[in-house]
Amino acid sequence: MVSKTLYDQKFTAPLRKKRKSVYDPIEEARLERIVFGDPSDIINNLSNDKDFDEPNVNKSDKDSPTDNNINNDSSTHNDTCERDCKKAAWIDEDDTQYSVQDAAKAQNRRLPNDVPEKLYKDFLHSKYKQLVGTPKWAELKTVDTESDDLNNEILKHSCHLEKPKVKNLPSSIIDIKALSLINKQTHTEGPVVTSVEFHPSSTVALVAGTSGILSLFQVDGIENNKLHTMQYKKFPISIAKFLRDGTEVLLGSQYYPHCHSYNLISGKTCKILLPHGITNMQKYEVSPDGKMLALCGRLGDIFLLTISSKELIGTLKMNARCRSLCFTPDSKTLITHGDGNEMYIWDINSRVCIHRAIDDGCLSCASIAMSPSGQFLATGSKEGVVNLYDTKTVLEKRNPVPLKIVLNFVTSITNLKFNPYSEILAMASDKKHNAFKMMHLPSCTVFSNFPTFQTNISMPEAIDFSPGSGYLAISNKSSSAFLYRLKHYGNY
Repeated sequence: MVSKTLYDQKFTAPLRKKRKSVYDPIEEARLERIVFGDPSDIINNLSNDKDFDEPNVNKSDKDSPTDNNINNDSSTHNDTCERDCKKAAWIDEDDTQYSVQDAAKAQNRRLPNDVPEKLYKDFLHSKYKQLVGTPKWAELKTVDTESDDLNNEILKHSCHLEKPKVKNLPSSIIDIKALSLINKQTHTEGPVVTSVEFHPSSTVALVAGTSGILSLFQVDGIENNKLHTMQYKKFPISIAKFLRDGTEVLLGSQYYPHCHSYNLISGKTCKILLPHGITNMQKYEVSPDGKMLALCGRLGDIFLLTISSKELIGTLKMNARCRSLCFTPDSKTLITHGDGNEMYIWDINSRVCIHRAIDDGCLSCASIAMSPSGQFLATGSKEGVVNLYDTKTVLEKRNPVPLKIVLNFVTSITNLKFNPYSEILAMASDKKHNAFKMMHLPSCTVFSNFPTFQTNISMPEAIDFSPGSGYLAISNKSSSAFLYRLKHYGNY
């Protein structure tokens, strides 16, 4: 009975509501003063600038112009002193009171009587300088803050980025890494991939072959995603190159007297008939200024066409069949070579042969290339010999002496290519397995570590370097376009 009454008292009685805390601004202010202090005390304790600068100056003295000038000069002098002189991070009050005699008594030592220093800290300072000297961390270096601020502001903008400084390429060994194939997503360009070339300004590469298919890829070294593919039926592609700063691709064939032009911006392609007398478009070169292309013809003919309209503007004639040609970097001179041992140097403006030079030991030339710097000229013969010349000797002398003769090949040299920095010469022959070499310039030494015994390039066909020499592309006669990374250079 007792437990029941207790139960009724406990659970039948009405529940009381808990009292909510009421906001009290006075209590909050009191607690803030206890924890953080009174802000009014800090403001009142601050010294005014006038009191600090002129503690004992009357109002009449303030009005005088001479005193103002003196005070301004002194203030500017104090500002410069504060700016130039660095303050000590920690000051000991005993240093100004502790003398040399007091230190000697405390240490039970006898110091010489002729010590010029009175304070013990000055004595230690001079002694340390005599024994050690001024340490590097204590040297004061003047820094031009204005120039540093200017440089920082310039580097904040993307349009004023500093160019990377490329170091000299080491000779004898090249740091190279094999990446994924450029056309690993397609492999439909044909059994012979005749052309591979990098875009001059974008990370894009084209691959074309004898099946009449042109493919564009996004080059990253990992996926190399396909961007677009164009098929030209019954038109085996012998050569494909970028024109007009990379906005157009011109495709030629050795079997037909017409070519195809593909516009990358509009995505349209058009068929262009070649001028009268031109039976095919197996090999051509584009001038560095992008205004003209030179085409190898039959019976020693060289045709000059405009890039804009593909019209014939001139014809040059050699005594033997022309098999290779190249422009000088200024686009004013054309050098041609072919069946025979003579190199023809043509003036583009006058369409006249201005000089002929004999290629040392060459019976028939298969390829020729000039470095982008214009310093070197390389010729490859059908006998497997590569001659490297100084361009000036070829343009001036009848019998120029080669700087280097490469005898690493036993078959015809079908392709020569300089990298954009004129430090590497790539040489290839499509007549033999792994017939590929690279030579370092200007030391003229062949890299010994590439290709290795494990490298499987098969029969190399076309060669190209990316605009920054970061990538090397090699196509072959087995429907592949290999991609290699040259670690000495930048990403692209």
